[in-house]
Amino acid sequence: MLPPLNTKPPVTVLCGFLGAGKTTLLNHLLRQAEGRRWAAVVNDVAAINIDAAVVRAGAETAASRDVVELGNGCVCCSSKDELAETVAELAAAGRYEHILVETTGVAEPRGIANLFTRKNPFGRTLGDFATLSALVTVIDAACFSAEAEKQKIMDPRRLNPKTGDRPVFELMMEQVECADVVVINQCDRASGTELARVEEIVRGLNTRAEIMRTERGQVASEWLLGRARFDAAETLKAARWVRVLNAAAPGVVAPVIKRPAHEEKYGITSFVYQARRPFARERFHALMETGVPGLLRAKGFFWTREQPDEMGFLSVAGGVVRYDTLNYWWAALIENGKARLEERPEMIRALWVEPHGDRRQELVFIGVGLQEAAVRTALDACLA
Repeated sequence: MLPPLNTKPPVTVLCGFLGAGKTTLLNHLLRQAEGRRWAAVVNDVAAINIDAAVVRAGAETAASRDVVELGNGCVCCSSKDELAETVAELAAAGRYEHILVETTGVAEPRGIANLFTRKNPFGRTLGDFATLSALVTVIDAACFSAEAEKQKIMDPRRLNPKTGDRPVFELMMEQVECADVVVINQCDRASGTELARVEEIVRGLNTRAEIMRTERGQVASEWLLGRARFDAAETLKAARWVRVLNAAAPGVVAPVIKRPAHEEKYGITSFVYQARRPFARERFHALMETGVPGLLRAKGFFWTREQPDEMGFLSVAGGVVRYDTLNYWWAALIENGKARLEERPEMIRALWVEPHGDRRQELVFIGVGLQEAAVRTALDACLA
């Protein structure tokens, strides 16, 4: 019987959209185990877990024979508890040096990270049992490039978050935005122009992630698993829109942020639009849905004259626009007698400007060849 290990085992999570090559990458890693004690957890959205069967069939070493199959479901929703329990049990067994998790194609890395960082109702986190080593997002170079190009020619669509289907490219973007490592896979199926474009988009979305190009998931285990890359304070804020938004002061004018060299190289620009007056809803929607030339990504908070109590949240991925309602503005809660002025959190006090309180427009725009002055003028014209 193998002696137990005393440390919390590192966990590497493989995310990525359907067909990106996660299972191929996982199998390639497991073949490099060379006697080391590794475990793999595989999830699938199908009723039959094909990925788990493939991994189990391809396991060639004693170290990689422990393949745990999660039930039908996605680890970003109903089966998160199952994933946490499975990883905790593997870690508590004390027999594994590393645990690899392959998520479904529709899983969001942020949800997985939260299992390690946010306490459950019992006051525990998965981080009490295991250490999140890295969030790895795998993308199919040709597919990602094709989806990006599709956004340019499609008619802009408005999605109601309650009834509309989630756009594929938005999910792909969010998987890239919250990642420590992005593996651009199947590069042999993409042209040099496509690869350059994909890397340009990845760097524009996530300035922190390490990027590797590969074919058929051929990644050295020492490079991918040899050191921890996850940092709760950095990874979860790695998305460029988060970093730009956080750098902006509470006032109306955003600071000038020096762009890194690689952003200069690829021509990626970003800016924050801030205002206190409400938007006229139809004017704002019309602008967003007409399309902003060169826009790659837009996210942030907004409010409208027609719905002054609701904290709106905008998400633009290519030609698809999503409007969500996150919550109610603190100012609205106070005006409606549901909260008192003195109860405002310190963060809200810092944002407070009369007569609108914490209501504000605070939107990040990221793109290539964006005409910032023109976009700002167009947004100003949407103010009521």
